[in-house]
Amino acid sequence: MTALAHASPRDTLSGRVVARLADIGFDAPRADQACVLVFDALALRDEVCDANALLDRSERARALRFHYPRDRDVYVLAHAVWRIVLGECLRLAPSDVPLARTADGQPRLPGTALSTSLSHSGDVVALAVSPAATIGVDIETYPPRVDLDTLMPVFCTRAEIAQLSVLDDVARRWAQMELWTRKEALLKAFGVGLLTDPATTPAPATHLLLPPPEAAHYPPCITRNLEGCDRWVAALAAPSAIRDIRLHTL
Repeated sequence: MTALAHASPRDTLSGRVVARLADIGFDAPRADQACVLVFDALALRDEVCDANALLDRSERARALRFHYPRDRDVYVLAHAVWRIVLGECLRLAPSDVPLARTADGQPRLPGTALSTSLSHSGDVVALAVSPAATIGVDIETYPPRVDLDTLMPVFCTRAEIAQLSVLDDVARRWAQMELWTRKEALLKAFGVGLLTDPATTPAPATHLLLPPPEAAHYPPCITRNLEGCDRWVAALAAPSAIRDIRLHTL
C-alpha cells in the first residue's frame, strides 16, 4: 500500500493490520471514492496493549472513563485500527495521524485532504475515509437490541412510519435498521449528530439531501445502505462526487 507497509514489523498490531489491508485490497481512496472497513474489534483483543500505545493522550483518557473492560477494549482497538488505516492513507505513523474533533464531536483530519468517520455497535466497528468534504458512517448490530416499533415516532417522519407500517414483521425490522443507519450516517456527515431531530429529517436512499440550517456550510449528501451480512446493517453518507464506495472486511 504505502512505504509504511514495510516500516511496521509483522509482529506488531500495526504490522498485522497493514498486511491484512494489503491482502483485502484496501488502499487510499481516489477522488470519487469512499473506502469503508468493517471489523470485529474483539477479534483483536489480545492486541489491546499494542493498540493503547497508538492512541493520543485524549483518547487514552477517554478509554479510562469506560466502566466495563469490554467496552474499553472495543474503544481502544477501534481507535487504534482507525489510526493505522488513516496512517496508511496519509503515509504517516498511526500515532502521528492528526485526528481531531470539532466542538460537536465530528472527527476531522486538519491539514489533510481527507474526511473520516467511525461507528461501532457492540463489538462491530465501521470506519470510513474519503477525499470528500465530509462523510458519515453508521453501523448497528442485527437483530436490534431495542424495540424499534416503539421508537419509530422518535426517529421516523410521519411518511416513513406510514411506509414501514405496511411491511411484515421481518421486513419492517430490517427496513427500520436500514433507515436508522441512514439517518445516523447523514447526521454525522452534517456534523450535527442527534442535535438535529431525526424525526424531522427524512433519509431516503434515492436523492441528495440538504443539510439542516445549522450545517449549511456542508454540501448536500446522499445516504446509502452498504451491502452487509445478517450480523449488521450499515450506511454511508457522502456528497454526490463520491460515486464509488469500496466496502472491505478485516
